[in-house]
Amino acid sequence: MHKILYIPGPVEVRKDVLEKMSTPLVGHRTKEFAELFHDVKGKLKQLFYTENPVMVSTSSGSGFMEAAMRNLVGKKVLNCVCGSFSDKWYNIAIRCGKEAEKLEVDWGKAIKPDMIEEKLSTGEFDAICVTHNETSTGVMHHLEEISEVVKNYPDVMFLVDAVSSLGGAKIEVDKLGIDMCITSSQKALALPPGIALASVSEKALERAKQIPGRGYYFDLLELKKMYDKDNTPYTPSVSHLYALKYQLDRMLEEGLENRFKRHERLAEKTRKWGKKLGFELFPETGYESVTVSCFSDTKGMDLSKMKELMGERGFSVDSGYRKLNNKLADAGKPMTFRIAHMGDTTEEDLDTLFGAYEEVFPKVGGA
Repeated sequence: MHKILYIPGPVEVRKDVLEKMSTPLVGHRTKEFAELFHDVKGKLKQLFYTENPVMVSTSSGSGFMEAAMRNLVGKKVLNCVCGSFSDKWYNIAIRCGKEAEKLEVDWGKAIKPDMIEEKLSTGEFDAICVTHNETSTGVMHHLEEISEVVKNYPDVMFLVDAVSSLGGAKIEVDKLGIDMCITSSQKALALPPGIALASVSEKALERAKQIPGRGYYFDLLELKKMYDKDNTPYTPSVSHLYALKYQLDRMLEEGLENRFKRHERLAEKTRKWGKKLGFELFPETGYESVTVSCFSDTKGMDLSKMKELMGERGFSVDSGYRKLNNKLADAGKPMTFRIAHMGDTTEEDLDTLFGAYEEVFPKVGGA
């Protein structure tokens, strides 16, 4: 039995989108592929709100995060850390041999603009990494406020992990001055895992020209050279591109603004439901995500049992991010569980999900 996915990724993919993955293949050096890629390029620019190239990689978003480190950090990178996935930026930087420093807050808290100002004013850094939406804690940063600080430092590369937000929240790349904005297929875009997307500014491409050791597979200059020819340097997942084109058409037909508003409604509906049942939101007030809600289990439920019983009802749900729950348990604090509401999820879908939760909660200590 297929369990409907309500985890923070991969998310549920519509049947018609999945079927596009079985479109008969063409060679990736053919005219037919170039036409497909050209069409996708234009639609991605609309999604990212950019005139920059939006490049495609057959990898997860982590691949483009590594590309950002290898191509765009020359001196030192500031890694804004508020959870597990933002901490990944720092680990990638270190493993790529870059000098890096953490700007770290307690999990559940958000990075504030004044914290960034204090660090960048030292002149030590030529890049900053921000995770827009920290799925381990349900924190979503205010990119507009952060961008106003970063714009005061034109030599600093502004690198944004939007893996679990782009397509569910509006991110105006050019307006925000983002030099590299990265996302993946399996989150708010509601596609199967396997490809990553990244907008790359002209300033970033100029920086890459000055950086030795950019690597091979994720060399942004090689990607850009082939991008200009409506192609990729290496064999792409053609099947994903068929599905991506179809999904982009669907998203544009829905209307991007309508899509963002739908995600806001889903988030608000989920928060109200959780609070009505007596749970508390884990993220700092005012920084709650619109794609995933993280609740403190103030009732002390058996979260593993909850996950099992929800599975029996046909739902794949989250019993909390393990690293976070371990930290909370060690501190004697309530653990967390998360509900994803991104991609093609509807309000009716959530009603069905919530009904199942309400059947399960009394059986796991959540009455």
